[in-house]
Amino acid sequence: MMKEWYVGTELEKKIPNFKSTNVKYITDFHYYIGYNSYYDQVSFLEIDFLLEVDNRKFTLKMKFNDVSSLDLLGFGNNYNQLMGFKINNLSASGYEQNKKYLVEDYENNMIKFYCAGLEVLSIDETE
Repeated sequence: MMKEWYVGTELEKKIPNFKSTNVKYITDFHYYIGYNSYYDQVSFLEIDFLLEVDNRKFTLKMKFNDVSSLDLLGFGNNYNQLMGFKINNLSASGYEQNKKYLVEDYENNMIKFYCAGLEVLSIDETE
């Protein structure tokens, strides 16, 4: 069985009992074209998520690399609520390198995309 995407990240260290259902909202969304470590132009997506864990709130900032097949549905309200968020590692399924992960809101299909890599940029507790 593959380990969860957050195992070994700063997220797991700050919130040991984290579950993907703790992700509640998207609060910031930044899509852009830049260069990867091989100096190839690829698409990047930085997303800030609001997490609610044990009556505490956190802002999780993540960066997704080499994004493809980005789908947004009903996105752009004053809050973009997620009902079920998951990141699936597809590397064992034989997918191409740029489709290593499938990121999706599986309850209301608000956001869905593939990416070659992801990283936790920061996790900060809010009021």
